[in-house]
Amino acid sequence: MNLYLPREVELALKEVVKCLFDICRGRYLSDRLYKSTLHYITNRGKLIRPILLLLTCHMLNGDMEKAVKAAVAVECVHVASLLQDDVFDMHRERRGVSTPRELFGDFFSILASNVFIAKAVEYSILTGVDKVPMEIARAAVDLADGEALELELREQDSKIHPHHYFSIIRKKTASLIEASMVIGAYLSRIPERDILKIRMLGRLLGILYQVRDDVIDFLDGEKEKVNIVNVFVNNGLSRDKALDKAIKLLRNLFRSVDKAIDSVFGDKGQILKLLVHSSLRVHIADLF
Repeated sequence: MNLYLPREVELALKEVVKCLFDICRGRYLSDRLYKSTLHYITNRGKLIRPILLLLTCHMLNGDMEKAVKAAVAVECVHVASLLQDDVFDMHRERRGVSTPRELFGDFFSILASNVFIAKAVEYSILTGVDKVPMEIARAAVDLADGEALELELREQDSKIHPHHYFSIIRKKTASLIEASMVIGAYLSRIPERDILKIRMLGRLLGILYQVRDDVIDFLDGEKEKVNIVNVFVNNGLSRDKALDKAIKLLRNLFRSVDKAIDSVFGDKGQILKLLVHSSLRVHIADLF
């Protein structure tokens, strides 16, 4: 994925990773807490949220030094949410690797999430831009509320309607992707009317990201999580029709995201389009 990043963004991303490792330095953490915090930094994903923040800031000629600090804050919130999700959903593995809760217990997983939440606050304040910690806080509350809504519906054994599904994923997945792009824009000090366009683009991209994962998970036989295909099945569609409807939705979301990128960034947005298609079309190219 990083193959397509501008040099300035690549360098900034390396600095983000360095800062994340600095957070986990063991000199002030107990042994198991240190290992719990380090786990998702060593076994990290694609860093899509920091990349989106840095790339947005770069395309809008913003302050990349501040963007590094903001990107660290965003990834800290994301890692905290992974640590907590592992506990809530009793995950033994993630991405084929044992989770911190499996290795060190639920207690240390939750404590590690507290470390990352504290560091998210610290790094967002270090940007010196008041709207950054406010946006981080808004996204963090949405993450918690989305998780709560999903847990409540599970406990009630309620049939999850499509409007429930989209409310859950807008908060659990899209909120932090949206925040990442909005923060990148805040560090560029563009007009407020343009911030709203970027917010809507980030939200669309977050929904696309989750629907794409859901289609892949469904095809791979995933049964446990709230999934758009299962939602359609539970609301009266056959398996094949539900899958077709989800794939059609996915196609429409790709088109909508492309149009939104053009509207916000113009020709500069080609880099972002390339990143979106190269990263999100993996494993689903044959569906298009």
